[in-house]
Amino acid sequence: MKKRLWIWLGVGVGVLVAGFGGYAASSGEKKNGTPVMLSTVVTADLESTILTSGLVKVRNEHTLFANYAGELRNFSIKEGDKVTKGQVIGNIDMSDVSNEIMDIEAQITIQEANIARLSKGVEPEEVTKMQEQLAQHEREYQTALKDYQRTQSLFTAGVSTQQAVEEAKQKLQTAESRVRVAKQDLLLKQKGPDKAEIRSYEAQIQKLNLEKAKYEKQRVQSSIVSPIEGTVLSMKVKQGKYLSKGEEILTVGDTNDVMVEAAVGESDLRKIKIGQDAVVSGISLGGEQLQGKVLRISPMAVTSKEPGGESTGVPVAVHINETREYLKPGFHVDVNIVLQKAANVMQVPIEAVVTDQDGSSFVWVAENGKAKKKKVTTGIESELFIQIESGLDGSEELVANPPETLQENEVIFQASPEEFAG
Repeated sequence: MKKRLWIWLGVGVGVLVAGFGGYAASSGEKKNGTPVMLSTVVTADLESTILTSGLVKVRNEHTLFANYAGELRNFSIKEGDKVTKGQVIGNIDMSDVSNEIMDIEAQITIQEANIARLSKGVEPEEVTKMQEQLAQHEREYQTALKDYQRTQSLFTAGVSTQQAVEEAKQKLQTAESRVRVAKQDLLLKQKGPDKAEIRSYEAQIQKLNLEKAKYEKQRVQSSIVSPIEGTVLSMKVKQGKYLSKGEEILTVGDTNDVMVEAAVGESDLRKIKIGQDAVVSGISLGGEQLQGKVLRISPMAVTSKEPGGESTGVPVAVHINETREYLKPGFHVDVNIVLQKAANVMQVPIEAVVTDQDGSSFVWVAENGKAKKKKVTTGIESELFIQIESGLDGSEELVANPPETLQENEVIFQASPEEFAG
């Protein structure tokens, strides 16, 4: 009971003090001069940055396409699966190609046999046999010649017919042709293999080997092979689908090596350079900030539609030095690109610096209750503060947000937020 009584007594005293203070303020005399907010010069580290947003992307990413048309087989991979470099993750059915290769190999075997036959050395027994065949054909020719001459004589004597003469003549011509062929074969055999014919067979084999290599390349390229060690990011097809040549199959990327693609506005692009430091933050990272660097600046601007209208910016790639497992490709993050850094420099609120008519900069300082102009030289700036390179010694009290109507030697006083607003 005593504790509750003390609480009520405390509240009552507070109300009385507040009421008395309000009465004193309302009954007090009004201060002369212009109410302003005063601030002091700060000496600290300063960074000039550009704040933008971007999309997390995999830096090393590969999309695989079908090299040939055919049915997709042995394809059991899923999104999120880990793959190694060189791993076969599927095949395109190339049965027709295998049949073509077998047919070509059979043709090569035949041509090689022909070359072996032509290249074989001359056997004495084979020459003797051909000589005997030639002698036999010559004897048959002599017999056919005699028979033709006898039949011709009988026809002249009127004993034989014209048909008998023609038949004898045909036999003679046949025997003569056999002799001529046998002589030519014997001559070629004694001369050795026909080099021109061998070269012809060799040329055919070379042509067949080229054709075989083309089909073997197709058979090898029918295997779907991961070009990197990474993770399957997306899939466009399933097992058993008939693929067209050039059709997209899947995308694989190294999720341990990510970057952020951010859009930089037209007015800020001239300040961006490759190699500048950057800080990445966002909801997915909680309160953590990841360090990175500007990796690439796109050569072209991109215009995108937004709720308020169109926005034009240049894509800038920021490489993250060290990623996190929970920072997934496709996440939106904030990117702070560090343009310049300065250590232990004098700085004031940006609102305190005013541009004069001649383009120079100055600040308003409070001296003995009056506003005084002081020319300053400024340096780098952040979102809130700007560096003062010269013009101040650091002990001044500044008018933090001077009114446009403020004049030299005008009386000023430190006002409360309520007075300044009034």
